[in-house]
Amino acid sequence: MSHSIRIKLTPERITSLQELQSITDTSFKDISLLHLAFVHRSFANEDSDRYLSDNERLEFLGDSVLGILAAEYLYKSLPKGKEGILAKLKSKMVSAPAIAKLARFYRFPDFLLLGKGEKEKGEANLNLQADCFEAFLGALYLDQGLNSCRIFLTPHFQTMEKGVESAEETKDYKTILQEYCQKKWKKLPEYILLKEEGPDHDKDFSVSVSCENYFQSNGDGKNKRRAEQMAAKAALRILKLL
Repeated sequence: MSHSIRIKLTPERITSLQELQSITDTSFKDISLLHLAFVHRSFANEDSDRYLSDNERLEFLGDSVLGILAAEYLYKSLPKGKEGILAKLKSKMVSAPAIAKLARFYRFPDFLLLGKGEKEKGEANLNLQADCFEAFLGALYLDQGLNSCRIFLTPHFQTMEKGVESAEETKDYKTILQEYCQKKWKKLPEYILLKEEGPDHDKDFSVSVSCENYFQSNGDGKNKRRAEQMAAKAALRILKLL
């Protein structure tokens, strides 16, 4: 077999990898690549006569594939997004907890080959799961190219982006700012709608918030409430409260 594997896959392993392809809705031309993506270093070390390699090189490759496709997705999804916002979203979307969650969604821990010592630590290790997902992505890239990885990841990126936005919206920056202004200056912040543009189904709002001459900041959003929250967040940063 290719890819530094000196082993003929057993019928049981082939059946297992066929199940994995069904779960991930993929079809590998080179099943040894898929197998290698799930060979942890601890497992390969215990059988070094048959395994010349493990999944770490695929993990290295998959990490880069994940990064470029996440950046590409956000660049296209948020055409008005500033570099700082895009970087923050990307960081959360490619973080170990987020990627490990995807690995569990596809039951990757069930297919991962671990050495005895590593098994004792538990297959629930988030880093193990995240590394395995990246190795799978590296294998998919080598087997089928970047576009197949893009198709595989896009639905998850969409869900992740919404999840990050929802978490952001649960923070009530307006209330934090109002309480601070009342305590500090005995004043309330004032919000002004600066701009509202776009069709009814896809509007963009720009809002300004100020408290007399103490501070002034702007925020954008797909609705007025979101824009006010972002303006309040920017104000809190100016006031060094975030």
